[in-house]
Amino acid sequence: MRKCQLWTCVLLILISQSYIISVSGAENGSCPEDQYWNSKGFCCNKCLAGFKLKEKCPERLMRSECEKCEDGTFLEKPNYSINCFRCQECKKPHSIEKSKCTHETNRVCGCVKGYYKKTLSASDWECSRCKECGPGQEKTGDCGEEQNTLCKCIENHYLAKDKKSCEPCVKCQTGCEHLCIPSTTPVLIRSAKPTTSSDTLPQILVPICACITVVALGVFMLYEGLRLWRKRNRALSSQTSSPAPEDQTLIITIPPDKINESAPFTSQPCEPEQHRKLPDCVPREIKIHEFFYFVLDEVPVGRFKELVRQLGVSEQNIERAEQDNRKYKDAQYQMLKVWSDSGSGGGNNVLPCHRIQMFIETLRDMYLVNCADNIENRFLSQDTSAP
Repeated sequence: MRKCQLWTCVLLILISQSYIISVSGAENGSCPEDQYWNSKGFCCNKCLAGFKLKEKCPERLMRSECEKCEDGTFLEKPNYSINCFRCQECKKPHSIEKSKCTHETNRVCGCVKGYYKKTLSASDWECSRCKECGPGQEKTGDCGEEQNTLCKCIENHYLAKDKKSCEPCVKCQTGCEHLCIPSTTPVLIRSAKPTTSSDTLPQILVPICACITVVALGVFMLYEGLRLWRKRNRALSSQTSSPAPEDQTLIITIPPDKINESAPFTSQPCEPEQHRKLPDCVPREIKIHEFFYFVLDEVPVGRFKELVRQLGVSEQNIERAEQDNRKYKDAQYQMLKVWSDSGSGGGNNVLPCHRIQMFIETLRDMYLVNCADNIENRFLSQDTSAP
């Protein structure tokens, strides 16, 4: 168990160092893949594929203004270009259009039947007629797309000088190697020689490498087993107290000096719902906006998209939130709202405790243990005197 804890600490240190390096890199002009370095000294988001940059983000954590490419132009990748590329035209002889031009993809051209697309240079091509196999040849590949007809000489034939036909073999030459074999073949006698150390070295290394592989696999499986066991124990720790019987009433005694306080505690029995965890029985309403603003201050900006993806928010909803909000925190708030609306329980503007517990477990799986502990202490603490 101590060795497992030591490995966990080492892994957390490496992750924290990589995060510090990424943050310091962004301050020096290096930005994430979906952003670019603004001349004003901070990172801006790139425009999506099919959109060009209209106006750079004016301030940090604000979004750039993008507009869709005009008809006949395209941009295939996320970018910060102010212009779109013009789609190619399929006007060459014997050419046809295979797919249309969109604001995200270029027009694809091909050739009619009997021709193939021959590349002349990096930016030029033409439609060439497919060749036919000549005398003494047989077809090994059909003509089409960007490949001409493939031919080869039949058995006992060699390629002629014009390279368009094959002729029968009559003497020993290239392509007729079977005529170069002499009538009598000398018998080779292999002399026996003692085994040297260079021959025995592979025989020793193979079992050693196999043993190392087996040991490494065993250590990895042991580590995964311990990690899953600890995760299961954490999940069961909140269920150590058995639920109150249906015919009993949960009575909460409030000290006299706490009667006038506005804490929303009531002397109501906990509803005996199945699979309900203990924090849900604490008679405390957790407002959605209060939880969201606390999470936005705790979770690192660079890990936020990874978090909402782990919570089940789709890429389409993430992109829609970024397009609807210029400020990044407003976009993050909308992503959390999508997650909360996908769940059940809690009522209007109230978040159920089991959803918060799932949120905390996701943070721990991402090795954001400090964030998970802060959120758990703030919202799932069973100390009734907590605000």
